[in-house]
Amino acid sequence: MTFLEYLVLLQRRWRIWVSAVLIGVLVALTLNLLAEKQYTAMATSFVTVAEVDPAGSGEIFQGSQFAVQRMASYSALSSSPAVLDSVIEELDLDVSTRGLRQMIDVTSPAGSVLLEVSVQDTDPQRSALIANEVSHQLGAMIEELETPRGLAASTVKVTMTKPADVPVTPSSPRAVLNLLLGVVAGGSIGLVIALLRHHFDRRVKTVDDIRDVTGVMPLGSTVGSKPVERDRLAAMNYRSPEAERYRSIKATLKLTDADQEASHFAVATPTGEDETHVAANLAISWALTGAKVCLVDANLRHPTISQAFSIDTTVGLSDVLVGDVGLDTALTSREEWGVTILPAGYLPLDPADLLGSQEMELLIADLRSRFDVVIYSAGAMLDVSDAIVVARALDGVVLVVRAGKTTMEQLEACLETGRETRLTLLGTVRAGVGRRDPAARRVRAVTGDVHRTPLPDQQNARLRA
Repeated sequence: MTFLEYLVLLQRRWRIWVSAVLIGVLVALTLNLLAEKQYTAMATSFVTVAEVDPAGSGEIFQGSQFAVQRMASYSALSSSPAVLDSVIEELDLDVSTRGLRQMIDVTSPAGSVLLEVSVQDTDPQRSALIANEVSHQLGAMIEELETPRGLAASTVKVTMTKPADVPVTPSSPRAVLNLLLGVVAGGSIGLVIALLRHHFDRRVKTVDDIRDVTGVMPLGSTVGSKPVERDRLAAMNYRSPEAERYRSIKATLKLTDADQEASHFAVATPTGEDETHVAANLAISWALTGAKVCLVDANLRHPTISQAFSIDTTVGLSDVLVGDVGLDTALTSREEWGVTILPAGYLPLDPADLLGSQEMELLIADLRSRFDVVIYSAGAMLDVSDAIVVARALDGVVLVVRAGKTTMEQLEACLETGRETRLTLLGTVRAGVGRRDPAARRVRAVTGDVHRTPLPDQQNARLRA
């Protein structure tokens, strides 16, 4: 992936890495609040070596070099029980030798003769006392060990040059550093999770995803509606951005075949989502141009056209096919719609058999002769064969792909099913996109964000005529 692709991925998956960063910061804040404060005090001692042989030989010792070579050994003596037990006894500490050893750190800067004793403790005053006492006891042991046998004076002298001050600010926890680590760790983990989600997420989201599978761009996109708005007919508000989307899809659909305009087609989805609203709004978009339009609810398993148009009727397509009622009786039309509706009717036991009957072929031919445009809401293509049976007798099928829900595998399965059954795929519609989608912004830029603007009387009169 290129750097630009990473930026696009971070923008698309921003919720993941932002959540990870926030979690990292919260963990760091929790550690800062819950961690016990530690204070560090440091005492510094200077080590010197006698320059003249105590026996009076007159030979000059290489004092400083001797001391430097010994500094590592002197630092290691700080963990000896003799030094630690003496410190515990002198200060009357309620701590074990092992516990005290963990509190002390003795170092010597490279090339120097300095011994730096640092002590970390929860009590700042006690840390300073322990640092000073450790320096005193360590110096005493070094001088004792460096006293040659038979001599009273040591060849090495340890002098405390800087006693430990009582620390004012805690050395741990390091709040700022912990927060920075939390941000870095959270961001890194979030990026890894985003990459994994991107790699394993097979849902269709962008127009490029659809083009990668189908080989062509989708006819258009529709904006996802809020739950309270799912049943509204967006195309009725002809000046809204949503209505412009359906007009754009209609215009593109009319140009899919240069030889013959696709005006009698089915609208289906891989798993049965959103085809009702796409079919209904496309029908209204055609009707607003003055065309005679019929919308057929051919989804005899889960019909929803009647609900979308608030039609209260019990007869429809299935009743016409079995001969219980005539077509004219089942058709429903109202002036405000501009669309004639053929509801689903009763739910048969075997919808596929009824939709594939000769009566259905005759009905399709009859509707072709009566209307300029006939749109069939056909339901799911993958679950059952109803949509395939209906679409085979028409000009083709428009496949509605739900952004963020339909998977690549489902879309590929629909295409394979279409090839096997020799269906004509007129195009795809990407439904349920966010309002911040680039396509959504382009539509709003063209139409303006106008809602619920009534159709002017003159325009209504012209369209009805």
